[in-house]
Amino acid sequence: MCFYYYDEERGIAYKVTPVKASVASSDESIVVHTDVKVTNLKKEKIRRTLSQMYPSDQYDLDSAKKIFADTMLSRFISGARKISEQEYQTINSRYEA
Repeated sequence: MCFYYYDEERGIAYKVTPVKASVASSDESIVVHTDVKVTNLKKEKIRRTLSQMYPSDQYDLDSAKKIFADTMLSRFISGARKISEQEYQTINSRYEA
């Protein structure tokens, strides 16, 4: 299940996959990541993977995902409001027309 956001001021729609976390065995750190699809009024589509590593001695998987969502992800989609999937599809089809 994805999450959808829309920034009216910049004319950008975001589709964000759920944040995932796993332990990197090589250095015992936690890797947190999500994929973001960005569509704008110029009909440009950008796909980005946002990721960050956290020390496993300071964070568990859930706290690393929370801090990632509260900092890195929220900065990336700042100014956007959460919308439904149907509203996202409507906005997306309008941009692609």
